[in-house]
Amino acid sequence: MTALGDLDRARIGELHAREVARFQGARPRSLAMIARARAHMPNGTPMAWMAYYDDQPVYIDHGLGAGFTDVDGFSYLDFNASDMAMFCGHANPAIVAAVRARVARSTQFLLPTEESVEVAEELARRYPVPLWQFTLSATQANTEAIRLARAATGREVVVLFEGHYHGHFEEGLVDLEGGRAAATQRGLSKGVTGRVRIAQFNDPDTLRAALEPGDVALVLTEPAMSNSIHLLLPEPGWHAALRDLTRRHGTLLAIDETHTHVVGPGGATGMWHLDPDILTIGKAVAGGLLIDA
Repeated sequence: MTALGDLDRARIGELHAREVARFQGARPRSLAMIARARAHMPNGTPMAWMAYYDDQPVYIDHGLGAGFTDVDGFSYLDFNASDMAMFCGHANPAIVAAVRARVARSTQFLLPTEESVEVAEELARRYPVPLWQFTLSATQANTEAIRLARAATGREVVVLFEGHYHGHFEEGLVDLEGGRAAATQRGLSKGVTGRVRIAQFNDPDTLRAALEPGDVALVLTEPAMSNSIHLLLPEPGWHAALRDLTRRHGTLLAIDETHTHVVGPGGATGMWHLDPDILTIGKAVAGGLLIDA
């Protein structure tokens, strides 16, 4: 057995460089597309996180079922499922048919349609929340949840749990660093860390301490933490304590089912009989299209 400290890092670097060169050499069309895109998109990608890692992304041509194919003809199994947005699979025939039928009747009116009523009715049937509004991303859904809580409570502070990710909005980009709340991205407003308090998932004592000042409008959490480096399941009694403590301190509780709602009708909220004040859903709820609730 070799200890990590004994690894030949120079050799690892050589092997990595060799594999990157082999990978790039087989994908000239992706390389050409990235070079072309850099003239108008930083790092040659439409979203910054697509170039998060040092290794180059590939440009995708099409997807089908559980996989997709890049512009150079290489096929991949999509274990990421577009961060759960494509949980129903790429080019699912039922979704393609529904989208085709809707597009033929136009797609946007800035006025309601019968489909919105049907979806709201179905969500109310599945979840213990009677009223629903729709947004174009899970980020926006969680942003609206925070605004709603602040309006209802007259309070300012939001409590999140370390290792969270609820979207690309200001409060959601604050986490612990050296034991203190800190911005995880550059360009955030200077006062944002003062509006966020970070507690530990499965730890009622840190949550109690965060709520004690009496200024918390909302606790926002996933039912099971899925956005950190691993899946963190709730320990027995955690959700009961979470609900009890928020009620005792006059704080609203929002459950973010963006990832976890795929466990079945009603998501983890239904499976574990949770009782949130606000619930948000994203990703696969719209089969990969831009609508979240």
